[in-house]
Amino acid sequence: MTGRQKIFRVLKDIKRESEINPNPEWVEFRFNTSVVGAGILTDDQEKRILIKLEREGVVEIHLPDGKDDEQDAMLSQYTPKEFMMGNNLILIKLLTPFYRKYFWYKLTSFGENNWNFINPFWILWQLIKGVFLLIEWLWGKSRVMTLVLGTLGGLLVYDWSSAWKNLRVILTFLKIL
Repeated sequence: MTGRQKIFRVLKDIKRESEINPNPEWVEFRFNTSVVGAGILTDDQEKRILIKLEREGVVEIHLPDGKDDEQDAMLSQYTPKEFMMGNNLILIKLLTPFYRKYFWYKLTSFGENNWNFINPFWILWQLIKGVFLLIEWLWGKSRVMTLVLGTLGGLLVYDWSSAWKNLRVILTFLKIL
């Protein structure tokens, strides 16, 4: 497992927990202390990754809330990093750059099957899905603009031999306006 995949695994765990919380910007992160195996992060690796993410300004590490005054007094003796190193859970606040960082790690942390990235049929399928996603998004924003762009696109590709001629006619028309 590469370093990017390890960081992405922690980001994915944090995002999954934030999705089910009533307040999605706060996550109680539990470290893996019991499962050991290939491709499974240890608690030490998770803690180091969290410290790295905090330095990058993606998350903030906080002490968990105490249940009573006695527990609050005990927790006040620690800094968040000290508490995290000695316990199995920590409270994390997601900052604004978290979702951008998650997106880029998701995009660049390839799994075991890299064949999809050189398979022409898979690339064509992703292109078709992307075009339909763009059309859906544009349709939700402005139906008139979608129809105008669809018509212009249809004029350009209706006949490939006259596509450049059609493009010149459209550009001339737009200059006149």
